[in-house]
Amino acid sequence: MSNVHERLRRLLFLVPYVSKHPGVTVEALARALNVSREDLLEELDLLTCVGRPPFNPDDYIDIYVDNDRVYVDLDQRLFAPPRLTAGEAAALAASAELLRPATGDALRSALQKLEGIIPPAALERFRGMYRKIDASAEAPEALGPLTRAILERREVMFDYASPGRPSEPRRVRPYELLSHRGQWYLQGFCHTRQDARLFRLDRMEALAVTDTAFEPPPNARADVPNPARSRTEASVRVRFSPIAAPYVKERFGRDARPLSDGGVEVLVAGDSERWLTQWVLSFGGEAEVVEPQAARAAVARAARASLG
Repeated sequence: MSNVHERLRRLLFLVPYVSKHPGVTVEALARALNVSREDLLEELDLLTCVGRPPFNPDDYIDIYVDNDRVYVDLDQRLFAPPRLTAGEAAALAASAELLRPATGDALRSALQKLEGIIPPAALERFRGMYRKIDASAEAPEALGPLTRAILERREVMFDYASPGRPSEPRRVRPYELLSHRGQWYLQGFCHTRQDARLFRLDRMEALAVTDTAFEPPPNARADVPNPARSRTEASVRVRFSPIAAPYVKERFGRDARPLSDGGVEVLVAGDSERWLTQWVLSFGGEAEVVEPQAARAAVARAARASLG
């Protein structure tokens, strides 16, 4: 079996393909997926476990083999468009705004479609919330090409200016893009340094996507830069509940200190009050500033202002 990403790709391909080709033979379907007959039957067995609580197998998808042919029955609820609340729609719009200007006209089209599925009673409230979205930190132009390179698993080349050093050419296997503290980063394997590295997109120049393909390693995750490691005198200690702990541990790695109740604590730089308050409040009550008192007071003021 290949890695989990390949398996997920196959599972997502299976249902719509069989739906469009009812009665396709097992052999033909295996060829389309480029897998063995045994692996295909294993994937079909897994799909029979897809359902909703209490996890009845045929609630959403009923996929089966009859006389060596594959069929799928889809529950009609899969075709109902989502009915978003104003808050849910505003959250999607805020996330989309972070991708400007790399998305071009695609963002405008997506926001128009978003308005089309909001219930009329919530539409005006959504528009009011959307007008208040502050997404002044626009995504760099390199975001689009790098996203395609990651999806297509192709190496990239660019000139990179490290702090205190002149610009130099780099050849990188791109694994992941992430936004952290207002900066976009690329995580990948750098052939120049023969090591996994994190690159700021605003320091890249002359980006080019090559034709050289690569296979990413399993669990290729970025170690998010934490300025508090080297500046503890200006750091803020933030405690997260067990609900938020998995996300924090994934993003901060060894910098997330486990707590006895299942939560975690991290130290983050406290040089930007605006960033700190927005970041803590984004966890919806699952994060709390422990110290210093000035940072606790700043978050409390921001929370009261939000409630008002």
